[in-house]
Amino acid sequence: MAQASGISEAVTGGEADDFVRTFLFGSAGIRRDGRTRRSVIVMDDKKQGWVGIPHGGIAMGAVADLAGDLMEERPGPFGPYPYAIDYRMGGASARLGDALAIEVTATENGARGSIVKDPGAPPYLSASVRFGGDAPAAAQGVPAGLPARIDAWAGRLFDLPSYRDCFVCGIARRQPGLGRRFYVPDVPDSPATVVSPIGCLGDDGAAFWRFQRHGRLHPLPLVALLDEIIGWGGFLLAASGGVTVRASYTFYRDIAVGEPLLVFGRGEKVRGNARSRVLFWASGGAAAVRSDGGLEPVAAASGQYLGVGALTEQMKRELLPADLTRRAFQLAGADV
Repeated sequence: MAQASGISEAVTGGEADDFVRTFLFGSAGIRRDGRTRRSVIVMDDKKQGWVGIPHGGIAMGAVADLAGDLMEERPGPFGPYPYAIDYRMGGASARLGDALAIEVTATENGARGSIVKDPGAPPYLSASVRFGGDAPAAAQGVPAGLPARIDAWAGRLFDLPSYRDCFVCGIARRQPGLGRRFYVPDVPDSPATVVSPIGCLGDDGAAFWRFQRHGRLHPLPLVALLDEIIGWGGFLLAASGGVTVRASYTFYRDIAVGEPLLVFGRGEKVRGNARSRVLFWASGGAAAVRSDGGLEPVAAASGQYLGVGALTEQMKRELLPADLTRRAFQLAGADV
């Protein structure tokens, strides 16, 4: 892969009429070279997740964007369905201010991609994309732990805390963000479950729907939200902040702008303990809310996370408000 500076010089201008592309790539634009797409993504302040660290979902969404660009005959950001993408992280770490080189190349049934901080070093992120094929059975019914109708949870959601400037949950952001809030259902049959309503249960979804193209939801917001919400589900089991090691997503169809969604994450298992090495696993997805209140699965996700003690301490210091932070740790069986 070319160095970030080399790609930047080879591209003239961005795509100013495309909000998501401008958010991701700024003025770098996209270099189209046959079956390959290249660009540069600058991890500036508007891409923050953990304090001082870019949100992993930003990089994931950038790969999905360039993979979609390879399917130029489609007017929307996804497809053909089911659209599946697997990510692996854990090479060179990234900090706010870094400029990363991104490259995505078409394969027989999809694409492969990588994001590199330093040439010759392991990638910050690598990905494999698959278009089409047989839809997993999970798309056939409401996932375990969710109610048959969304109104079953009305008035039964406990708030979780938020960061100030996080791309997904920031409550004091000056840059565009998703404006998401997270909740724990007060129901006994949904342990270690976290949900985020979009355009339902009192949420207007306006900030989330801004990240769209051709009237369809772009991959970026849903990938980033799922990465964070399944991480929250894992936290409820592990009582640890963590970084994404692996993540897998399957999308079953296009999602129209304004279509109400219930996005959810659920902790699955933990290995290790806070005194040594902690790994935890979580899954989740998104369900469209039908006019009758029923739920239709439109996306599924799973992830593996590495617990990081410094991030757990950051959560205790930086999440707001303090009373919700205490409650979140109590739900996870730990103290602040």
